[in-house]
Amino acid sequence: MSIRLRLTIYWAFIIAALLMIAGLAVFLLFEREQWGALDGALMEEADTAAATIAKLGPGPASDSIVRRLSEERDLGPRRRVRIGNRNRVIADLGDAASDLPPISNGSDQAFRGILDGTRKEFRFAILPLQLAGTTEILEDGVDVSAIRKSIARLRNSLLLILPLILIIAVSGGYLLAGRALVPIIALAGELSLIDPRDLSGRLAVSRINDEVARLTRAINALLDRVERAANTERRFAADAAHELRTPLAVLRTGLEVALVHERTPAAYAETLASALSEVVTLCTMADQLLTLARLDQEAALERERLDLGELIRDVLDTVDPLIHAKALTLAIDIAGVIPVDGNRVHLKRLVVNLLDNAIKFIPAQGRVDIEAAARDGHAILRIADNGPGIPPADIPYIFDRFFRGKAPHESGNGLGLSLCREIVRLHEGTIAVSNLAGGGCEFVATLPLAPHR
Repeated sequence: MSIRLRLTIYWAFIIAALLMIAGLAVFLLFEREQWGALDGALMEEADTAAATIAKLGPGPASDSIVRRLSEERDLGPRRRVRIGNRNRVIADLGDAASDLPPISNGSDQAFRGILDGTRKEFRFAILPLQLAGTTEILEDGVDVSAIRKSIARLRNSLLLILPLILIIAVSGGYLLAGRALVPIIALAGELSLIDPRDLSGRLAVSRINDEVARLTRAINALLDRVERAANTERRFAADAAHELRTPLAVLRTGLEVALVHERTPAAYAETLASALSEVVTLCTMADQLLTLARLDQEAALERERLDLGELIRDVLDTVDPLIHAKALTLAIDIAGVIPVDGNRVHLKRLVVNLLDNAIKFIPAQGRVDIEAAARDGHAILRIADNGPGIPPADIPYIFDRFFRGKAPHESGNGLGLSLCREIVRLHEGTIAVSNLAGGGCEFVATLPLAPHR
């Protein structure tokens, strides 16, 4: 079902309900007004007559009052006045053919109020009165055919007009819904023209700042992100293919040469050792590429509450041989317990990669500073070294995949820091790098602290 049709159906239900409520209210108010005015006047006349008759008692004076009352035409074209009880009729003047109310059969001698006749042509004011020591009933009735016809005309008019108004309103709503959806249809048409292989196209934004314009800007922003992501993936695939091609070519060449010429066992051992080195490089790269791919697909991590300081100490035990191999000085400053909600495996990889990056690029007997603290609702991890630092031109690209810089001492496959950035991003944190004034560089990762329990 189209949006236009759904909107029209909703509009039809709303208009139908409003018209029904309004029509019923108008009808009831009109009916109440008509009957209220008549009933008040009829009851007032009957009450006055009953009081006078009860005071005068039976006789010519009372008969005269009943006659004058039956001849009144101010409330209707016909009138009937009747006095009596279940055993007898004292007076019955006026239109004898009119219908009498049920009280005429003596069903309730004490009733006082307004009743319709049995055929609903007349409406009667019923009042009990004491006459010569007995309880009699005064029935003062008036022809109400005109009022009933007036109420019926209003009812019939409403039954005719309200559906007509509903049809006109629903038709107008259908046309307006179609007109309101024209920009959406045009937007869908423009979107269908964008080639998935070329995401550079954008939608034209209306000069009117309405909901469609905001939707168009949101779609354009989404297309920007999709285009960047697609370009990143294409560049990543090309870079990965390029990076894998070199070690594979070296490995293949070495094995082919080893098979073509007879070699001594030592030469074969050297060839195998070289091949093993290339395989280790390929395995490391494949592991990092797989980790990056998984991080890209993960919307949320499996997390646990852990102490960042304790995790750093565990990592230091792992890299201790590397530190001793280069006779590095390690300065550790961990300020108490630093609780974070994170993935232990990924955060451990973050610390390992940052430490490995620092150890790799500083000379022997250099210095590595590790600081961790909780400040302003965040866990701060700082790893600094006194190495040669990073060329300023390379800093904007240091976290890009496969970026290794142009410095002669650069090595590795350029994926370690990319992994660090993705791990921090998935933990809703930030990571930054800068050169130090006295030489060397520092990496600062900021993660949200775990909430208090």
